[in-house]
Amino acid sequence: MTTAPTRSAPKSGVPPSATRKRLLDDCFLHDKDRLRHDEALSILKARLACVTGDESVSLHGAVGRVLTEAVTAPRDVPLTDNAAVDGYAFAHADYVERDGRFEVSDRIAAGHPLTTALTPGRAARIFTGAVMPAGADTVAMQEDCEVREKGTAALVVIPPGLKSGANRRRAGEDVRAGEVILHPGRVLRPQDIAATASLGRSDLLCKVRLRVAVFSTGDELVEPGAAIREGQVYDSNRAMLKALAEPLGISVDDLGCLADDYPAVEAALSNAARDY
Repeated sequence: MTTAPTRSAPKSGVPPSATRKRLLDDCFLHDKDRLRHDEALSILKARLACVTGDESVSLHGAVGRVLTEAVTAPRDVPLTDNAAVDGYAFAHADYVERDGRFEVSDRIAAGHPLTTALTPGRAARIFTGAVMPAGADTVAMQEDCEVREKGTAALVVIPPGLKSGANRRRAGEDVRAGEVILHPGRVLRPQDIAATASLGRSDLLCKVRLRVAVFSTGDELVEPGAAIREGQVYDSNRAMLKALAEPLGISVDDLGCLADDYPAVEAALSNAARDY
């Protein structure tokens, strides 16, 4: 009868390979022991605290800034019903009764509303953005209409099939009074500026710009454009960091490149921490 040999522990005292942690010898390896990108972001968001105050910023300089207030519409946008196209405004009930034939009695341009109600059975020449007159609920596009002379007046003929309310923008169709259109924390985009301007606002409350200092360290670094020797590399990280920071609405100052000298690096960090 034979028996299996007994395996003795290594003389060095190192545990058997089955219990040893595998060597992480690949910097591109992604496993459960490596911090994932989304995990790193979560840690940053949980631990960061805002260090700047608020300031009022003109709309003309607010793109890229971080909003710190809720922007609420004080009134409807648009403020009144208006024409979405150049054409002819009329009452749809008259359109059905008159077989789409109207005498044109008025002309209404944007910024010049009709001060009286539209005469029943008549149409008004109207232009994009003009206030819909009382007594009218529909607009026919001028491209669809035929205009004829009727004595000293104009007669417009509108093809059949137009729905009631066609080509009319309702008051509040874009934004209702009391509606929040922008929330705190938003990085303002050009379309946000336009939306705010449409409410009549001329400024917004934003975070004061962060002031950031960027510098490199390393005896091997050379500025792009300079001559390079063996063992040196061009400094690319500082240019990248500046390019990443500037579109974020941050004020970035370049403090250059420091040599590998401990007191110099310590002093640079200490000085920058006071101002940035």
